[in-house]
Amino acid sequence: MNCRVSFTKGKTMRCTPCCVAFAALCLTISSVTAAEDNPLAPYLEVPGATTTLPVGSATSPFSLEFAQDAQKRFENFHYQLGGDHALYYNLHLSEVLHTATSKPNAIYRPLEKALVPGMGDKVSFTVNEGDLTLNEYVVHPNHRVQAVVMIHKGKIVYETYPGMNPMDQHVWMSPGKTTVGLVIAQLEAEGKIDMTKEVVEYMPEFKGTNWDGIRMIDAANMATALQLEETMEAIVDPNSVIVRFFSAEFGSPNPATGQVDDWLEILKNADAIEGEEPGYRFRYSSAVTQIFVVIAERIENKPWATIFEERVWGNMTARLSMQHHLTPDGTSVAHGLLSTTAEDFARFGMLFTPSWDKAAVRPVVSAEVLKRLQTAGSPEAYRRGAKYEGQKEDFGESPLMNSFQFDGVFEDGALWKHGNLGQGIYIDPARDFVGVYFSTNGYIPPYGQDRMPGYLRRAAKFVAGK
Repeated sequence: MNCRVSFTKGKTMRCTPCCVAFAALCLTISSVTAAEDNPLAPYLEVPGATTTLPVGSATSPFSLEFAQDAQKRFENFHYQLGGDHALYYNLHLSEVLHTATSKPNAIYRPLEKALVPGMGDKVSFTVNEGDLTLNEYVVHPNHRVQAVVMIHKGKIVYETYPGMNPMDQHVWMSPGKTTVGLVIAQLEAEGKIDMTKEVVEYMPEFKGTNWDGIRMIDAANMATALQLEETMEAIVDPNSVIVRFFSAEFGSPNPATGQVDDWLEILKNADAIEGEEPGYRFRYSSAVTQIFVVIAERIENKPWATIFEERVWGNMTARLSMQHHLTPDGTSVAHGLLSTTAEDFARFGMLFTPSWDKAAVRPVVSAEVLKRLQTAGSPEAYRRGAKYEGQKEDFGESPLMNSFQFDGVFEDGALWKHGNLGQGIYIDPARDFVGVYFSTNGYIPPYGQDRMPGYLRRAAKFVAGK
């Protein structure tokens, strides 16, 4: 969701749509301290919910006492507050959720480094604190960046780890949606999925519901015209579909009933938006992504982690396996709860570039699939959506559209995806560039602003000389 929420002393902050949208609730906290004015105050009083530790503390092992306390208090809402415990969860999610893995290829190939001298001081962007260089931004305490890796023509040109170690595996959050978009595009290219058909053709138990009439392509582009958007109104309503959905994915009780729901049954009963046709407006929703995970599993008759290993990760010369964190029924939460190293995250992006052979033993993203990902969206539906204005601020320019689970596609073909608490992947095939980053950046001032997208696109232009 994109929203503006007023804080005391006239401050405002925009919340960016993310894979687990409970974080947007943090915006209502603002700088109000009185419990009677702040219904979330009790949640912030829980140890580990607020930010007191510097992000650099995560480069050292957490104490046993801290880890055990974080594990004891783990639940979705506590995690999404982005506080001290979130630092732990982002690097140790396999310790609190059941986890499957996709193994890499048996061949491991280190990436060559060709760090560009002075790049971190020459690339700059305007943020709340003023014009900051890339090097200044990544260590600024208000932005809580943990890792940045940039690759040009198959070589690492910039890297920094201010808040984690190179071998740590960090949660991707919503950039995980790109894995789903890729696999769905592959299945379409193979004739296993027809994106012009309705979702109910692949989810027959959804027939007779408001999913009738929604085409696969409109769902892939998050334009279902269903009440599944991650809006502020929905997120603060314990009876909303999206709140119930996220709780069910984590195996947490429904806030309204205290019962643990079935996440797929919740989506089946989503309400329609009166007067809106599918395809008309981009409405960001992690819930829709999970429909495609189920569809792919049924078509291939394999768990998602196996599908992804066979189609993608198993072809990659990555250092470590990808971790897929699971719902109580064993479904990979591929819309966001994936974990890898930062370098392997960047290797995934390389699959979409001319330098794919530096990251894989065989092509994974065909020219047909890449073109589909770059062109499947609707510029009109994108501009009607809430993310349009926000992405203009994030980049200093606007993408052309969203497409196949990517938040933004630029006219030059560059692809972009953002994630909750400050994660992102920027893939620029024309410039043979990939930039990724991890953060644990909550939404309570002075935290919350994420301008790394703008730095990544400017860095791509810088190293490409245009």
